[in-house]
Parts: sequence; C-alpha cells; structure tokens
Amino acid sequence: MQAAKVRIGLGVITHRRPGGLVRLVESFGQMKVPDGVECTVLIAENDDVPTVDAHLETLRAKVPFDVQLSFEKERGIPFARNRVLDMAHEGKFDFLTFVDDDQIVHQDWLTMLYATIEGRALELVGGPWSVIAEPNAALSKQNKFVLRYYLDRSVELQTSKALHTCTPKEAKVHIYTHNWIVRLSSQKRLGIRFDETYRFTGGSDTKFYADVAAAGGLTGWSSDARVTEIWPAKRLTFSYLYRRRRDQTTMNYVRAGHRPKLKTVLLMSNRCMIFGFFKIVRAVFDDYKSFAEVVHSVAELSGVIRARRGLSSTLYARSDEVNDDPVQDFLRQ
Repeated sequence: MQAAKVRIGLGVITHRRPGGLVRLVESFGQMKVPDGVECTVLIAENDDVPTVDAHLETLRAKVPFDVQLSFEKERGIPFARNRVLDMAHEGKFDFLTFVDDDQIVHQDWLTMLYATIEGRALELVGGPWSVIAEPNAALSKQNKFVLRYYLDRSVELQTSKALHTCTPKEAKVHIYTHNWIVRLSSQKRLGIRFDETYRFTGGSDTKFYADVAAAGGLTGWSSDARVTEIWPAKRLTFSYLYRRRRDQTTMNYVRAGHRPKLKTVLLMSNRCMIFGFFKIVRAVFDDYKSFAEVVHSVAELSGVIRARRGLSSTLYARSDEVNDDPVQDFLRQ
C-alpha cells in the first residue's frame, strides 16, 4: 500500500499586486518538490473588493498543482495570514509555508525548508532573503545607494544567522513570514495565531515566532532555503528606508510591552549626533554608503522616541495615511 503524501500549503497573502503574484506562483512551478510531498497554493486576497479571481486561471496555468483562493475583506496583514491558516487547517495540510507576493522562490527553496523542519523535528523554520530591483527599472543614484545598503545589510544578517544554526543561539533567531514554514499540528496544539491587534503596524509574524518560542516550540534556521524580494524604485529611497526602520524599532518595544527609558533616548541621541557627523563626512568618500547608515540610525532613534511617547506604527496603512518625510517626522517627535 502506497504511503499517503505529506501535504504542504504554499501560503500567500496579496493586496493589489497581480503581476507580483503571478511571478511568485510561476516560481513555485519551477521549484523542486520533495519526494513524497504534495503541494497546493493557498492565496488570501486582502482588499475591499476581490480582483485576483480574474487572474485565477493564469495562476493555475503556472503550476502543476492546485491553486486555492480565498477573500479576506477585513483589512490588515494578520487577518489575511489567519485566513490562510484557516484554509490550511480546513484542507488538512501537514505544513504551511509563507512568502510575500513581491518575492520569488529559488529552485531548492521548499526542499531545504522541508528537510530542516522535518529532519530536525522542529515546529517553525525560517530562511534567508535578498533584495533586487524591479527588472528594467530606471534607477536613480539614490535608488542604487539604498539598494546596495540593503544588499550589504542582508548579507551581514544572513551570515550571522547561519553561524547560529545548530547552536543554542539558533532559538533566538527571529523568523518572518517572508520565508517561513510551520508544522500545523504544533501550531494547532499551541493555539498560536497571528495577533490581529497588529493590523497595520507590521510585526505580527515576529510575535508569532516569539509566541511559539515562549510556548516551548522548537524553531530553527534553513540557510539554503532562499527567496528573493523584488522592489520597485519607489521603495529604494532614503524616505522608505527611514520609515521602515523607524516603525520596526517602535514595534519591537510595543511587542515587548514596555516603553524605553529617558536614559536610553538620551544615549541614543548623543550617539546618533556624534557618529552621524563622522558618517556624513565619510559618505563623500564611500559613495554615500555611510549616508544610508545615518538614515538607519536616525530612524532607530525616531522609533525609540515614538515608543516612549506611546505611539505605534502605521507602516502598512493606506499610503495617504502615512507620512513619508523623515525630516518632518523626526522634528515632530
């Protein structure tokens, strides 16, 4: 008698990125599927009015397995992620992955993720990501500076995480849904879902990881399970770099449940002013790489100040609700 296949749901949430979604699903069709595994693409569209159903036949033509689509009208990333979780449980899947709708997966991505979570009997596993610009995009000098900064930072972070694999520090490596697989029986047993109070702030995936770890779940890292994120030029700006890092910093404190002390704010302010001056001077000589580091530091300081004031993040709110000017935003702290 033939053994039943392991069922893996390939989870995606999407919002008004039909081109990116098609590109992602196409990369699913080109990846290797582990022996004994059966895949299904599980898509939750998060919007006021459904639009992805018009592209469903195109999506199904890109992969040799089933594509299922659900609609989540309640706006907010965690609502859509929980809808995919529900789809996976309703379909009686064994594992669920997540990647973003502006990414593509590499050919060995699923093979490596599955080998890590199953081979090491883990509950939740993450993997690395890198950034490239939209193909054929006309990039300004600012776009190129920011892209290079993200590429360099990505290499540093992934190298550090890889060094922690199979060590006691591996459990401290944060895992995000831009490259993620969970054992659904463990998730159901632990009763952990994406926190819907993080509607527009970002960070519900970080809290999911933290909740799994706090409940005693075993988490790990799969260094060779790679995905690539494709960014338009409008995201490769100092303004976006600033806002992204500011809100991530704020949410780290919100998630931890405490406000930074005044001493912390003052120490960061002094460090930002002293090192920021030298980095700005150095930027002239290193093709403005150091200027991106200054923006990063100012954003962290701004995020700490916002957290002390009890403010939250609006990184994923509608664009007309979000201020993109780092100078004016910082002056208002």
